[in-house]
Amino acid sequence: MNRKNLQLILMILTISSLMLLVGIQISWVFKSARMQEAQFNHTVTLAMNRIVDNISLNQGICKEVNNCLRAGNHNSCSLLMKNMMEWASLDTLIKKDLRYYNLNLDYEFDIIEKGSSATLTSGKETYINDQLEKVLEQSGYELRLRFPEKNEYIKAQIGYVFVSSIALLLLICVSFIIIYRFYKRERKLTENIIDFINNMTHEFKTPLTNIALANGMISRNEKVESDEKLSSYTGVIRNEHQRLKERVEVLLKAATSDAENPFNHEKFDALTEISNIADTFSVQVKEKNGSIIIDSTGTGFKLSGNIEMFQIAIGNLIDNAIRYNMRPPVINISIKSLKDELEIRISDNGIGIARENLNQIFEKFYRIPTGDIHDNNGFGLGLYFVKNTVTQMKGKIKVTSHRGKGTTFTLEFPLK
Repeated sequence: MNRKNLQLILMILTISSLMLLVGIQISWVFKSARMQEAQFNHTVTLAMNRIVDNISLNQGICKEVNNCLRAGNHNSCSLLMKNMMEWASLDTLIKKDLRYYNLNLDYEFDIIEKGSSATLTSGKETYINDQLEKVLEQSGYELRLRFPEKNEYIKAQIGYVFVSSIALLLLICVSFIIIYRFYKRERKLTENIIDFINNMTHEFKTPLTNIALANGMISRNEKVESDEKLSSYTGVIRNEHQRLKERVEVLLKAATSDAENPFNHEKFDALTEISNIADTFSVQVKEKNGSIIIDSTGTGFKLSGNIEMFQIAIGNLIDNAIRYNMRPPVINISIKSLKDELEIRISDNGIGIARENLNQIFEKFYRIPTGDIHDNNGFGLGLYFVKNTVTQMKGKIKVTSHRGKGTTFTLEFPLK
């Protein structure tokens, strides 16, 4: 699966998860509303039981309610008693008991015959208590209590939950949009950088080829061959041409790997390739009175990968060991063929890398601060390319370093 397909799948999963989160949040809000209503109903039931108990303790209210019901002219006591002092006392008693349970809502109440629709109709806002036998001298009557603003009260109770949920969902959506825009911007910038590197490296190739051709023709001239100084100059041109060519190749390979183009894989002998690469640096090492020591253990050194990438990666590590060194470079290369993996360890006695820089050295375009050394400028792609190559070959890379003592890179590749 390539990176684009993976990104598309992740995007679909993210959007699906966001929609699922919205659905869960809405479901949770409705569930919270149902729980609030159940709690409200339970509280009203407790309050009405308390109201009935307190009515039974007030003889004046009980007497007038009984007289109202015996009159038989109306099914509703409120029509006959609404202007009486006892009805006002009953209203005060109900209000007090409701406040006892923190029910500070407007209400309507009545005592009527069971099943009657007078004054108060049945519904979600109406609550009924038919335990009036102990209060009245006859059964078949009930206390009805209605809260016209019940729905508004429930909504107010879950209002802060609903508002905070909506705010949170909006925040997540906005954050997702912003992150996606940043991602598109960074991707566009990366594509522009890759295009720039590709164009730049291709533009370099023609003059580099011309330099190599011209230098080759000059170096074959009899006067140049016989003149030691001129010969050394052509050698410098040849070496610097090769170095510049390698840098251009690093840029091109890095851009190619970012563009997700597949590399050709083939089997090769790692020990042979490393020995050949070390030979190309032998002149530079001898000029600085240094040495490259190769030690091998085991018998199987076959790896699968792109030879050119592997050569450039190993060459980058050796080149860094030479360049970032204040002493005669001593480079030890250990190659161990273990049961299931091949371990390549490249150690040097260079200036080392500070601990705070170790986590960044494999980042693209990152250059390690080198103090007073100003003649070793690079692109900041060498170690990035090394890690990318190791990853392409399904390997691992580790680094340990001490300032002033040297650095060790350990590369581990699977043999099977």
